[in-house]
Amino acid sequence: MIFRFKRVTMDRILKQVDTIVRFLEPNLAFINCHMVDYLTEQHWKRFVPDAIQRELQTVDDYLQAKELFWGQFEPEHEKQVRFPSVKAFINNTSRYRLSGSEVHDTALTLDEFKDALSDHRKETRLKMTELMNVKKCHEVEVAAAAVASLCTAMVSANPVTKLEDILVIDAGDGKGYLSSRIALEHGIKVLGVDCNEENTSNAEKRLERLKNKIPKAIRKSNLEEDEYFTNLIKAEDTLNTLYKTATQLIDFNTNLIELVARYFPQGNHNTFCLCGLHTCGNLGPNCLRLFHQNPTIRGICNVGCCYQLMQEQFIVDEFYNPAKAADNPGYGFPMSKYLQERSFALGRNARNLAAESIERTCTKRENPSDKLGYRALLQVVFLERGEKKSHQVGRLKCNGFVDYVRKSIHRLALSESVTITDESLLELEARFTVELEQLKVYYLIRQQFAPVIETLILLDRLLYLRECGYDRSFLVKLFEPVVSPRCYALIALK
Repeated sequence: MIFRFKRVTMDRILKQVDTIVRFLEPNLAFINCHMVDYLTEQHWKRFVPDAIQRELQTVDDYLQAKELFWGQFEPEHEKQVRFPSVKAFINNTSRYRLSGSEVHDTALTLDEFKDALSDHRKETRLKMTELMNVKKCHEVEVAAAAVASLCTAMVSANPVTKLEDILVIDAGDGKGYLSSRIALEHGIKVLGVDCNEENTSNAEKRLERLKNKIPKAIRKSNLEEDEYFTNLIKAEDTLNTLYKTATQLIDFNTNLIELVARYFPQGNHNTFCLCGLHTCGNLGPNCLRLFHQNPTIRGICNVGCCYQLMQEQFIVDEFYNPAKAADNPGYGFPMSKYLQERSFALGRNARNLAAESIERTCTKRENPSDKLGYRALLQVVFLERGEKKSHQVGRLKCNGFVDYVRKSIHRLALSESVTITDESLLELEARFTVELEQLKVYYLIRQQFAPVIETLILLDRLLYLRECGYDRSFLVKLFEPVVSPRCYALIALK
């Protein structure tokens, strides 16, 4: 037996999808609201539950309520007695996260995944933080071991296949962080594929720098006596023979055997494991489709991100940029026939929200950027000056509200039509002091839906794999969410 645990049934996944859809549908207007309209459209009165509005009315209330939101993962949270409606709202929304009571046990923990693959388990032994920040190092160490474990499980699933015949294809290779670690740590051949030539070039440059760090890392990890790592030091070109990069777009018509043969002419590579660490937008869903459609891909480990860059089938995004998704055609949501038949749509703001990390916000006790309030105030300026057209300001650096308005008006070429003195802007900011503090609480209330939306996106992808007949498909919580917010992987084996 390759996997040693009870699998979540198809019926259970369907019930969980239904439960989350029923919870989200009446809240979609709230979730998809434009924060720029917070003041002009009176979002607090329009969307916040009446019971919470009655509890929170002063600046002091808002400050204390933020502490309740930030402390929701702490043991003392259950002892809080003030603001019972706020606490009830937090507890209710948390039920629909992957870790919540309505969806519990669907996603495996990392330890459960390791135990499930105990006969094929690979561990990270080489401690090598060079050339990576803390977040990336955590992700790479865990994901590389997971992919290597999956490769060994693929051998057991098909006795004719040998480990040396399996090759990993990293979709969206970037700078080669994951690919080089799989090759270096586990001795598995990897082809890192990225459609951006600059990324491929940077991956090759990083590889050359990385080689000089290997001997020191082996000594620090006390692996001098290990035969594999000893040979790795002696043969300087070993890493070059294990890891190659390619600038190419993989699509459903790509002959992977021919592609790999160009870069690895030695060997019989006709069995592939497709991996992707934080595949942006449509690339994540398309990797799952590629896994299904290409018989040479026998395993997949995919961690998605940038849900706002996905294209939805049943909604037209106001600010959708097809150029950003041109390399990844196809719809990113929904994937499952079940939600397609219901014509279910989330919306761009909902997908933007899904990419936020509630764990990180609470751990760091983060307020939203002041620029969120500045933009809402700018909308007041626009309407008072008769400028009714919707404008997308975008990101900009500023030093306070006045500077924000000046730079925004300049960027939008509205200097002649929108005129206002600095004194008037400061008076406006002072007039809305209470509302700007209220907005921060509103942001936290709305953020409670972020992990719920992500849960539905991930369940939709898992359901797609199950609909395609892959019973050995799972959601696995690979990373610590505070360190790496997009922490869930879709892992499947044919």
